Amino acid sequence: MPPKVSIIIPVYNAGEYLRVCLDSLVNQTMTDIEIILILDKPTDGSDLVAEEYLHKDKRIKIIANEKNLHIGCSRNVGLKAAQGEYVGFADHDDYCQPEMFEMLYKNAVESQADVVVSDYCDENKNGINYFRFPTGLSEEEFQARMFDALISGRQSQPNVRTFDNVNVIWNQLFKREFLANNSITFSDNRILTMEDVLFNIKVHHFAKRVYYIPEAFYHHITNGQNEFQNYNYRAIDKVMPHLEEVFDFLIKVDLFQHFKKSFTVCTLKRLYTSYRNEVKFRGILASFTFFEKVRNNSKIQKILYNFKDNSLWKNELALTKRVFLLIVSK
Repeated sequence: MPPKVSIIIPVYNAGEYLRVCLDSLVNQTMTDIEIILILDKPTDGSDLVAEEYLHKDKRIKIIANEKNLHIGCSRNVGLKAAQGEYVGFADHDDYCQPEMFEMLYKNAVESQADVVVSDYCDENKNGINYFRFPTGLSEEEFQARMFDALISGRQSQPNVRTFDNVNVIWNQLFKREFLANNSITFSDNRILTMEDVLFNIKVHHFAKRVYYIPEAFYHHITNGQNEFQNYNYRAIDKVMPHLEEVFDFLIKVDLFQHFKKSFTVCTLKRLYTSYRNEVKFRGILASFTFFEKVRNNSKIQKILYNFKDNSLWKNELALTKRVFLLIVSK
């Protein structure tokens, strides 16, 4: 019999955190699970820790990548191998409450949902922040507002109930058949960034039913080694392909006109954040290369042109963003 839930974890150099992550998974109150570890060519001994747990728990499966694929493609390797009715994800340096997958699966089956969403929390040296979603909404309104927030790309807000907290995937459980039927996989984040955002956009567009549990089960550890904290996550050479792919998807599903303002503003803000990232890591001289790349990207320029067609949108921007827009637009 196939397991009820497959949990996919790409493993690179997790260090001391991997044992905490695996302990939280093998000790789930739901026992009918499989734990798929994708070894992405780690160099710190994380592969030996994975093999140690493999020998202790028959529910663990190990797949070793022949080369370093990074997290997006490694998750796709896990999706191909998964046998569970539902699929969940974890990062190798995070951990879950013991009841997490039992609660998500129970609610998924009872509600016949394609996706179950829960709250989550972030732990760092300063304490714990909770990221929660609004309550009291119909399932249709919850899904619609979640999709809108994904397109808008606003920054997450801790300790308040808001749909700005939507980018992550490890607080959710996905019906495997639903993902397969809609060809939903992760983009290659060696080429573009924010592969989890793109995954969520497709999920919450195609899902027939999304169910929300207002409880936090997943603990994200911010330790200074997370991917979103390094240069590549906001590098312009990866941000522009991300924006292009979201743009192409909205065009494909005939939603661009509906979300034109929110996505156009999102595009400018993501470019501005990327610009600050370039200057931070590569110095002020990187500005010249940055502006040249943005101004020569025809698809990005097509998106930014919406500010010229809708001048009121530009007037709603902060002064720094308006100046930035003048520089990056042709």
